[in-house]
Amino acid sequence: DRDLVQDIDTIYSAFVLPGYPYEYRPFLVDTRFSPADYYDGYIDETSPYLSWMSKPLEDLEVVLGLRYVNLDQTIYQYKKDSTNNSGLIVKEPSTLAIDDVFPSLSIKYKHSEKQYIDLAVSKTYIMPDMREFTAGLYAHPSEVANIVGNPDLVYSLIYNLDFQYSYFYSDDENVKLGLFYKYMDKPIEDVQLPSSSLPLYSFINSESATLYGFEIDGRKKLDFIDSSLAEYYISGNFSYNFSEVTLTEEQKETYTSDTRELQGLSPYVFNLTLGYENEHRSATLNFNYMSERIRKVGVVYQFEYPDQYEIPPMLLDFVWIEKFNYGYDFEFKTKIGNILDEETEWSEGGYPTRLYKDGRTLSMGLSAKF
Repeated sequence: DRDLVQDIDTIYSAFVLPGYPYEYRPFLVDTRFSPADYYDGYIDETSPYLSWMSKPLEDLEVVLGLRYVNLDQTIYQYKKDSTNNSGLIVKEPSTLAIDDVFPSLSIKYKHSEKQYIDLAVSKTYIMPDMREFTAGLYAHPSEVANIVGNPDLVYSLIYNLDFQYSYFYSDDENVKLGLFYKYMDKPIEDVQLPSSSLPLYSFINSESATLYGFEIDGRKKLDFIDSSLAEYYISGNFSYNFSEVTLTEEQKETYTSDTRELQGLSPYVFNLTLGYENEHRSATLNFNYMSERIRKVGVVYQFEYPDQYEIPPMLLDFVWIEKFNYGYDFEFKTKIGNILDEETEWSEGGYPTRLYKDGRTLSMGLSAKF
């Protein structure tokens, strides 16, 4: 018999580590959980920014920006030590680093008091979030499936080109037409993985993606119908997005579609708002429509599993905000969400796989400024 009254590190070193014969150890270390269920994450970022503005002409404004990004994102994944039979849990780091310069250029031309032309060029990036970057397995939040991260992910670079023409009827009435082009290097996408049991999802970097389209945006008061409607307005926007993804040769062998749209992007998006607004009160009825989009990229494994598609529901929300003063400025907000409560449809190979409703919501909140 032994009295194990030392501290845990001493006991572990004496009786558990490989120097002590495995078959004679007085006790073993084991866990009742999966070490991969846990991880530590750290982000260290330094991002100085320089901006320069000039007006070479009275009606021409040029803004040049330059941002330097030095970023380290490190995930420490917990796992059992595979070098011995001790059962010791160790932390293995996976690090993703950015050390790059991101320029931007914006040119605004005032054609007249009511007309403006904007041109913008920029380079940006998207980092995988920590859950996407870890190797851990976790349950899907809304279906009977599992998700596993991918520590081999890299960040995406995005090159943007935007053109916009704006016409202002008044300070708060306008119509805008925009054209855009984006080139994405190593875009991050949601994919299916081969699985013999529950569906398994993960994330990959595709080789590249091209995205372009146009957007129309506007806002107009309703007093042109009748002067009593001066505090009512209608606003909305419509966008068309064309996208095409390029895969690596290895990915073409693994995934169902060689040529397809960018996962998660709806080609058509439409928003419409009918609103009322004055100094103390605002009320809006907001409608949103998004067209069918790829939900998960399909995979080829013994059999072909086609891309999964989603038809999002049309959304209608009502928001009422009341402002008042009782010594302090108060704001009371009421929101009725998802009034239509339409179904979301998932499909695969042209056949529905799931239909569900999120349900209507009601929320109220009170805030004050001191």
